[in-house]
Amino acid sequence: MNPLPRPTVSSVVILLADRFYAEAIRNISSAVFPGAKITVATNAPEASETLHRENADLLITGAGASIEGDVIELLMRWFSRRPNAHRVLVVTAERQYRMMDALRRLAIPGVFDSNAERPEGLAEALRIVGAGGRYWSPTLIDFMTHSRIKTPPLSLILTAGEQVILSIVGDGSDDITAARQLGISPATVSTVRRDLHRKLGVQHRGELIRIAAQNGYVQFTPNGVVRPGFALFSAEYYARRSRRNGLPPPSQPLN
Repeated sequence: MNPLPRPTVSSVVILLADRFYAEAIRNISSAVFPGAKITVATNAPEASETLHRENADLLITGAGASIEGDVIELLMRWFSRRPNAHRVLVVTAERQYRMMDALRRLAIPGVFDSNAERPEGLAEALRIVGAGGRYWSPTLIDFMTHSRIKTPPLSLILTAGEQVILSIVGDGSDDITAARQLGISPATVSTVRRDLHRKLGVQHRGELIRIAAQNGYVQFTPNGVVRPGFALFSAEYYARRSRRNGLPPPSQPLN
């Protein structure tokens, strides 16, 4: 097996809400990429502006409600502007199947389990991803594999349409509000909601909200509701529906 080439990274953006942790990762990144310009952002909007302004070679980001935004949507926007800018390392302690599945669908090359791996492992992950390679922590690969066997995630139980609607009604939205956001009729939302109650074995709207939050379909933050991966999964759903109906996919600009 040929070794990866030496990383050629001159600009790094770090997105982490914890400034102390971000500084620690800055120090590791400086050692791995000597001379690289390293910019730290503490929330998703700030990181989005930085990525839009700078020609970053590598993005290191967390994945959770603390970054005040959806990192999946941020990555989609960045990729839409720079189709070849796929050098990304996600550093996370979360074990959330929906988030991991979204990162897999986006072909994110690096996901580091900060809860299971030592700090020196992060330096190695940075070297691999910075050189254009792929690094997923073995613990996260095992999690994805065993999740599908032991407790099937909702993505294997619900249809794509049901998951899209769960992402909306999961914040407590009524059928009319959800229908307006999704561009469908309230009657359709009501029908799907009843199917969700039946499939998930719940009877009350509050239980749907709990399940949506526990499974990563919604996150409640001080700045409002975040729906991790919603842009990605809804775009895939609408594209499939359009193909099924023989229609061109809807235009959903990301920038």
